[in-house]
Amino acid sequence: MPLEGTTDFYLRQGTALRLLYEKAEPYLWATQFVRPVKDDKDAFTYSYDSTGKASDTKRETPAHASIGGDFPEVDLSRPNYTTGMTESRGFQIRIKRKTIRDEPKGVSEIQRAYDFAGYWMAYWVHTDIITVITAGATTPTWTPTDTWDSASATPVDDLVALEEQMEREGYTYALTDVLVHKTNWYELKKYLTGVDIDGTKQRDIYGVPVVTKDRMRIPVIDADVLKCKSGLSEGYALGLDRNNPSAELHYYIDPKFSTVNVQYDTVVDGQRKRVTADNIGFHFDTWEERSSHDQILRFWVEDKVVVTEPYAALYDSGI
Repeated sequence: MPLEGTTDFYLRQGTALRLLYEKAEPYLWATQFVRPVKDDKDAFTYSYDSTGKASDTKRETPAHASIGGDFPEVDLSRPNYTTGMTESRGFQIRIKRKTIRDEPKGVSEIQRAYDFAGYWMAYWVHTDIITVITAGATTPTWTPTDTWDSASATPVDDLVALEEQMEREGYTYALTDVLVHKTNWYELKKYLTGVDIDGTKQRDIYGVPVVTKDRMRIPVIDADVLKCKSGLSEGYALGLDRNNPSAELHYYIDPKFSTVNVQYDTVVDGQRKRVTADNIGFHFDTWEERSSHDQILRFWVEDKVVVTEPYAALYDSGI
C-alpha cells in the first residue's frame, strides 16, 4: 500500500475522491433542494405533475352511500412520464513528469489539482441545479412593492406575498427558503438593520431576524433568505420548499472509476471530523501518458437534474 504523503498515495482513487469532496462540499449547498436518486444505469424514467390535485378535471366530490352500498368508481388524470439520461461533464489536468518525480513538489501539485477540480465541479453542480429549477418553476402571481434598492421598498412584505403564493390547494407546500442574488441579499440586510418600527410590533409580529454569514432567518414567514453568489440574476427571487423538493438529481456511479460512498474531512460544530456521504456522481481516473510520461488526472460528474414538482418552486423578478 502506498505510504501517505507519497505521490502514489495521492493518485489513488479513494484519496482523490476524498480530497475532491473536501473541496467541493462547501459549494454543494444547492443539493439540499433536490431529491437525490441513484440510478443503476444512465437512462431513467421519471414522472412530473403538470395538472395539480385541485385543478384535476376528473376531481369528484365524495358521494353519499348507505352502509354496505357501493361507492361510485372514479378515475384520475394520469401523471406525465418521461425519460432522461445522465450526462458526463468533466475535464483533465496534466502534471508534468519532472514535477511528479519530485516527491514533495509532485504531492503539492496533485493537491492543487484536487483543490481546483473540487471547486469547478461543485460550481457546475450548483449552477446546474439552480438553472434547471428556475427553468421549470412556477411564476407566482405577486407584485413586489419596489426593487429592494429603492427607499420605498418593503422587502418583508414582498416575502410574505411570496409565502402566500407557495400555498396551493391539494398540496402541503410551504415556503422554507428564498434564494436571492447576493446584491439583493445585502439590500435586504440593510433594510432590516435600518428599518425603524415600534419595538412591540418588531418583537411580537415581525420577530427579530437572525442574520448569519450567508442566510437570514425571517421569523414572520418562518423561512430563510439565502445569499446566492452564482446561478441567480440580480432582481430575481427563487422560493423553495426544502421539505418537498421540486427537482430530482439523478446520478450514476461507474464502479470502475468511483465509489457509492465517500469519506471526507469537514467541520461539524466547530470540530474537524471525518464523515461519510453518498457520492452524487463524482468520478476520477488517472494514468501516465506513454509518450511524455506526464500524469493525466481526469475528473467528471455523471448526473441529470429534472423538475418533477413545479409548484414547489416559485421564480420571478421584481426585487
